[in-house]
Amino acid sequence: MDTVYLNKTLTIYAGTEEYKGVRHAASWVMQDLRERFGKLPDGWVPGTECCATLVYGTLHHNSFLDARIAEGRIDARRIRGLREAFQICVVEHLTEDLPLAIVIIGSDKRGTIYGLLDFSRRLGISPLIRWNLVHPTQVDHLELAVSDLTYVSKEPSVRYRGFFINDEWPAFGTWARTHFGGINAECYERVFELLLRLRGNYLWPAMWDSNFYLDGPGLESAELADELGVVIALSHHEPCMRSGQEYSFVRGQDSIYGDAWDFRANPEGITRFWEDGLKRGASFESVITMGMRGENDTAIMKDASLAENIDMLRQVLKVQNRLIRENISPDLHSVPRQIVLFTEVEEFFYGNEDTPGLIGDPELDGVTLMLSDNNQGSARTLPSEAMRGHEGGYGMYYHMDMHGGPHSFQWIGSTYLPKVWEQMTTAYEYGVRDIWVTNIGDIGTQELGLSFFLDLAYDIDTWGRFDAAVTKEYVRHWVACQFASRFSSLSLSMMENVIWDYTTLLARRKHETMNADVYHPVHYGEADEVLALCGSIFRHCQSLKEKCPEIISGAFLSLIYYPAMGTANLMEMWIQASRNRLFAHQNRNEANVLADLLPSYFDRDEDLVREYSEAEGRYFYGFGFSEHIGFTFWNDEDCKYPVRHYIRPANAPRMILCKEDSEQYVTGGVWKDRPLLWQDALRRDIDTIPFVIACGSKAPIRYRITTDCPWLSFSKTRGETTGTEHLLLRVHKDRFTGRKKGSFHVENIGQGTAQIIVEAESFRDRPAPLVFYEDSGCVSMLAEHYTARHDTSFGGFRILRPYGRLGSAVKPFPVTIDWTEELDRPWLQYDFIVSEAGEYDLIFHMSATTPVTFESRQYIGFSVGDAEPVKINTVREEDKPFFLSRQWEQEAYEAVKIATARITCQKGVNSLRFHAMSPGIILEKLILCRVGTNLPESCLGPKESYYSTDPT
Repeated sequence: MDTVYLNKTLTIYAGTEEYKGVRHAASWVMQDLRERFGKLPDGWVPGTECCATLVYGTLHHNSFLDARIAEGRIDARRIRGLREAFQICVVEHLTEDLPLAIVIIGSDKRGTIYGLLDFSRRLGISPLIRWNLVHPTQVDHLELAVSDLTYVSKEPSVRYRGFFINDEWPAFGTWARTHFGGINAECYERVFELLLRLRGNYLWPAMWDSNFYLDGPGLESAELADELGVVIALSHHEPCMRSGQEYSFVRGQDSIYGDAWDFRANPEGITRFWEDGLKRGASFESVITMGMRGENDTAIMKDASLAENIDMLRQVLKVQNRLIRENISPDLHSVPRQIVLFTEVEEFFYGNEDTPGLIGDPELDGVTLMLSDNNQGSARTLPSEAMRGHEGGYGMYYHMDMHGGPHSFQWIGSTYLPKVWEQMTTAYEYGVRDIWVTNIGDIGTQELGLSFFLDLAYDIDTWGRFDAAVTKEYVRHWVACQFASRFSSLSLSMMENVIWDYTTLLARRKHETMNADVYHPVHYGEADEVLALCGSIFRHCQSLKEKCPEIISGAFLSLIYYPAMGTANLMEMWIQASRNRLFAHQNRNEANVLADLLPSYFDRDEDLVREYSEAEGRYFYGFGFSEHIGFTFWNDEDCKYPVRHYIRPANAPRMILCKEDSEQYVTGGVWKDRPLLWQDALRRDIDTIPFVIACGSKAPIRYRITTDCPWLSFSKTRGETTGTEHLLLRVHKDRFTGRKKGSFHVENIGQGTAQIIVEAESFRDRPAPLVFYEDSGCVSMLAEHYTARHDTSFGGFRILRPYGRLGSAVKPFPVTIDWTEELDRPWLQYDFIVSEAGEYDLIFHMSATTPVTFESRQYIGFSVGDAEPVKINTVREEDKPFFLSRQWEQEAYEAVKIATARITCQKGVNSLRFHAMSPGIILEKLILCRVGTNLPESCLGPKESYYSTDPT
């Protein structure tokens, strides 16, 4: 038999003693089958005619399957003894009454659940079927190859894999209250289903204005989690399975728990509070949070010394371990426990030169040490080689949503997959393999990032390969999983492009911190690039929306249209606000046009949120409600919409003339004007210069362009306008040799004449391959475009593409090696030509990563020519912790780490080498700027200089 024929007669069977949670998951599969085939299957009845029977069960917990294994009908040896593993196979004549069976066996409860949900995937069911209403195409039958229904899973790469519902108001909380009456067990069933379908097993529940162990009502949420195999672990400041929110309910002068969340002042009350939490949750599968933080996500003792805080935390751990022995198990090491080294707790763990921290403390033996990122997606510290043998292992608390410093990002999921891939694979290589949990805030619009995070944690061999391009493959896979049956291959490709376009914008700047000062409105064309991406998103989304079948419209809206359109609208709004301000400064009439345009972006933003909220009978209601425009503080307090600038046009006809990429302008005035010098055509690859002639008056301007220079021509030489005209200057380099200077005049007829001087060079020599050429005192080089490289026997640099703000970067591998003290290090060489000898500022643009050690050092190295390498600490304040420093805050906003040095270059060809030093450094771009040259203000820096890729 090569194929299996399935239709609506497919039935489902499990042994009578199967786990209740497995049966619960099977009910989801039955609903899937109903959507796929149009019928909810009945349970299998012997003698019933059916195309096949789905038989499922758990090893040693299903007598029917255990008997078939004993008979030799099924071979389950490959999953026996494994954690969360399963196998699927097709068996003919499993019994006399079962002519054809599709058998799913799990090594344990979760393994069976994953096997059942994997079967749904194999039938074309998206894991987001009920979370985002990704309805499958209904068919009469499916014909699947037996090979497609033959599979043995391996153990998941990471033991506990899950997410944190955090900052749940106004979005998640509103959604839950609208559909379920609150964040209760009915609500959590939907959440647990999502988690398990994405092959997660671990959850930090919502905790700010809700209580997991009370709101079920009662323990219903906890009981359901345990039934389904969802491991609950409360967050970083909810020790012993009780939340700070719960303490606010039970505290008081006459309370047995006291009235102070203070272990020094109220040790008996706090201890009893913890003990009762442990007793209440003793029967549930949990990971118990250890330690103690202050109320409302603050430090435990703000005014105490480091030593006092560490000593108190040590006492807390001792008491908590005693309580766990007494109430959970005397075998402490059999109880999963975690301590989250978040914010100030990290310092308590490491200590400093004068004060030993908790590192190596026996009270932490067997406790998983949960490291965290820097609130912005870069790991703060990773285990040193000496630390990697810690009993209990390591976890990572990773933010895809943040409500806190240095800035919040909560509205639309802004996760850039290459960043997640790079950081989490690095953490895995450092031994962080026991717990991965990501803060996804309200869940809604985080589905892409969450799916990748959990798939990476489940199967790092597939999705954690050394090439960042695996994220491109993942997006293609993810889009197909949701929409392949509803859209053409061309439309699917369009969706992939939309995802990359809007997440690339967010890799550079989050929604909440975008403003009119981020991108310069004209320099280097960076604003034009943003507008082009936004325009592409608008066009593609509108085209896709028109093609979208109604039955899948909610899924398309929530997974593609709303996050992409919302992002593009917000980004374009701020670009136009920036241009409105500049054009008003230049007194262009166009400023008023843009000022009138800005409210349309405000309206579209509200319309998008409203459309999202009302879709599918208000199914997504609440998820778009977070504030997201113009944050001026870490949160939305005092957030502001763009300021609109209006001008009063001049009375006499006024002309404004400038290059498209420059804010310098002339008006043709007799007394004020000086000629502009345009040197763009000195670059080998530039022979056209876009420029504008704009009107700044009530009356229209009439202009005329003239020149006596035979190698200059124009797309237009005369015209009349009350707005802005875009023109093109052409430099005909084939009409001269060497370096030339010419000019042209633009007459504001009847008013005055502006003069523009043009410098250009025509090159007849063949450019050297992979050598960069200076332009106006600047050389700009993308890190991936090196001339030569040196790898050692231990490793070398690799190109990451896609990655970062510019689309590519380089990073040394293996990621765990510190090359600082090595004599033989990997390096990359960059060759460039400068027209003048002298001093140059060397500027490195790097990914905004943090030091992997709890030290204020993260080194890079460089050398010029044959000189010895120079070492630079990219951490500017070496005497202060990097986390919470001014540099950390700046890098978090700007998504770039910048380091500078001064070097001396000779006229002509020079060579620069970038040396691997500290781990975690990822280089995106190098810039050389002649001392005394002022680079134009910009976000992304100068565009890459000219270089030849011709090897001849």
